Amino acid sequence: MSKIITIAREYGSAGRIIAKKVSEKLGIQYYDNEIIDMVAKELGYDIETIRKNAEEKTSSFMYSFATTANSLPLYDQVFITQSKVIRHIAQKGSCIIVNGIADYVLEDYDHVLKVFIHAPLESRIKRVQFDYQEKHDQYKKYVLSKDKKRSTYYHYYTTNKWGQIKNFDLTLNSDLGIDAIVDTIVRFYKQDNF
Repeated sequence: MSKIITIAREYGSAGRIIAKKVSEKLGIQYYDNEIIDMVAKELGYDIETIRKNAEEKTSSFMYSFATTANSLPLYDQVFITQSKVIRHIAQKGSCIIVNGIADYVLEDYDHVLKVFIHAPLESRIKRVQFDYQEKHDQYKKYVLSKDKKRSTYYHYYTTNKWGQIKNFDLTLNSDLGIDAIVDTIVRFYKQDNF
């Protein structure tokens, strides 16, 4: 029986790091940027164009500007293709999918453990600055803008609210310790009732 873990996260909360460690402990593959790579290949665009469109919603102006009689705007094409890729990955076997919409796309699938990783803003800012070693003029503004983009995109394409507890089986504060969070996810994944 295949089991899937979806991980959504606030920016700078170490969701990707956690997913990689869970993947290693469980011996299952995890997908993160590979999803965007697959979407780019299928749509025939460069990865940076797809990455940008995978976090931004369509504005009505852009929709009318970009839409022709025979095509959807790129934002919508990215969402549709990303959803298709996520479903395809989930059908291949047990894995971890690090993606902001995977919990929604797979909401009707059995044996999906939906996880949301968060942390206090100051911790996330420090992680972006020191662990990720990203360079920004205003770290707080940057981290908040990344969360805002994720939230707006999620709200636009789903019927759920981004980061809302009821959408997830586990919501975990990464300040409790990366290894403790990894062990918690692994323990829930191994339960028989999941």
